[in-house]
Amino acid sequence: MEEKKEYIIKNAGTLYFRYGIRSVTMDDVAVELGISKKTLYEFFKDKEELVKQSIAYYMKQPVVDFECQEDLNAIDKLFLYREYGMKMLRLYNNNLDFDLKRQYPEINEKLQAFKKEKIYQQNYSIIEQGIKEGLYRAELNIDIISRLLVGRILLIFNHTTGIFSEDEIYGESLFDNIMDYHLHGICTEKGLEYYKQKLNNVQNES
Repeated sequence: MEEKKEYIIKNAGTLYFRYGIRSVTMDDVAVELGISKKTLYEFFKDKEELVKQSIAYYMKQPVVDFECQEDLNAIDKLFLYREYGMKMLRLYNNNLDFDLKRQYPEINEKLQAFKKEKIYQQNYSIIEQGIKEGLYRAELNIDIISRLLVGRILLIFNHTTGIFSEDEIYGESLFDNIMDYHLHGICTEKGLEYYKQKLNNVQNES
């Protein structure tokens, strides 16, 4: 029973990410998942409950799992986040944020707070690691830089601000320019040398 419920939550969430919430009805979810509408309502009393549980499910998932990759340094981790970020941008529909804000303000408030905290924690941890490894400058104020990154990421990757077009947001060039700008500001000479080697390897692979 629980496995089936998780299956519905996970896959309904994928539909919301891809098409937005407003355009995906309970009928659409039932058809896409190959289940009856009656079965769907056995698990969820209405669409709001399904949306709430789907968002909660994805909030609990690790963005990137580093546990099996303990040998990664701080710059390696940024490149891993780059890879994940590009995949998410291709999947993510900006209508999701708009729909949540308009139709489910309480869920949206929790999601936005989660995003801020998650981005902050991830960057704080990576910067702290980079300093210990001698890749990032020792005098950096980790708290301030981490908060600056929260603002930068949430502002830039929101097409409603009009700073960048949707095509630019979904392209690799913008993502890479942001990372290049960031690393040139915080890296030591050793860090910059490693970053350039890593970037060269990645570009040659693509």
